[in-house]
Amino acid sequence: MNSSPTPSLPTLSRRSDAALAALLLCLSGSALAHGEADDALPPEPGVRLSAAAAVTSLDAKKELTSQRLRGFLLQGDAGTDRQGLNLEHATLGAAWRINDTLGAELTVGKHGSDRAHVESAWVQARHDADGADHWWLLTAGRQRPALGGTLGQGGHFDRFALMPLAKQMATHGDWIDDGLQLGWRQDDGQRLLSADVGLWRGRVFPGGASGSVVPTVHLGWGQGPWQVDGFAAWLKPEGRGSSVSATAGHSHTTPECNAALKDVACFNGRSTLAGASVVWVGAQSPVAWPVTLTASGWLRDERGSLESANGLGQYRAQNRGAWLQALWDVAPRWQTGVRLERAWTTQSLSGPGASLLASETGLSAYQPASRQAVMLALQLNPGVTLSAELGRERAAAAQGLGSSNVNFGALRLVARTDWLSGGK
Repeated sequence: MNSSPTPSLPTLSRRSDAALAALLLCLSGSALAHGEADDALPPEPGVRLSAAAAVTSLDAKKELTSQRLRGFLLQGDAGTDRQGLNLEHATLGAAWRINDTLGAELTVGKHGSDRAHVESAWVQARHDADGADHWWLLTAGRQRPALGGTLGQGGHFDRFALMPLAKQMATHGDWIDDGLQLGWRQDDGQRLLSADVGLWRGRVFPGGASGSVVPTVHLGWGQGPWQVDGFAAWLKPEGRGSSVSATAGHSHTTPECNAALKDVACFNGRSTLAGASVVWVGAQSPVAWPVTLTASGWLRDERGSLESANGLGQYRAQNRGAWLQALWDVAPRWQTGVRLERAWTTQSLSGPGASLLASETGLSAYQPASRQAVMLALQLNPGVTLSAELGRERAAAAQGLGSSNVNFGALRLVARTDWLSGGK
């Protein structure tokens, strides 16, 4: 996942990783949706401590094509190898509602053998209008820009084990930034409306090492079984690096655009992000179907200059991604589901050395990416879920020679627990 630069936190040993995962997986408790800022605070003044972990054992005969997602202009690193037994994601968090107006939250996260990092650290002021059904939220610090539950939670302790291709293409994983966000909510018991505007530092992908402040807007509407969300963001990245080294390892930070442009291609220009999601929850419909249907889409539209030590070109791309998902509660503790995904792009690169530049950045190897996955999950207790997943990916081959199919299977254990002061 992406995060802006943070103070270094101690790297846990492999033994510590195993102990942490084992402890969290043995815990039971109520599931806590850990996402956008206004979800995390206790309903009454007090402290909520939370922990969550996902451990995955994934098997595939060769590297997943989504690991590098060749042909899309990303950070150019090797990506995360998810094969074998891995700590997919773990978080420890504390949320404190000081009073009816003020609150704060801190969450530390960890992925596999990566360093622990701060996923969120914010303070929030809330104002409830007297006698009204609406309220305001002002949140400052490290947080996830409001995208709506579906787009924000995709790949973040999600129903399926792998990051959605669309989200990987658009934001290189979870989008976390430092900024200020103003939100408005209205809930009259029949309909929930939400609106958010934010200003962000913009140093995480698809932002660059420098550039102007990033504005975002989100609108949401929910009524009965329906929930609809849409968002947009406008970035002007300067010096956004993409590694062109064949040996570039996995990294969460954008490669540095130094003066020599050694092993890096640099993008300067404009990047517009947009997305939308529609969810239908059958259990809330008049006929009470045990089915939830989801449709989600992302767009990353970019234009500007792309330069390496070997060439300079004018780059234009419309990167798109989408997924359709159906979940079916087949029994009180059993759930099955299917997810169909696709990511594709229309891009052009022109100028001196454009051909070599396209080869360096992997753009010449582009093939549309797709994934199909089915899942069966058993809720062992209110806080622990065990699932099995089978899937298939198709994207640009490892050597850029056409496309490649990769089949995979995964076993996954997800545990969540929280403790609320006062026992409420």
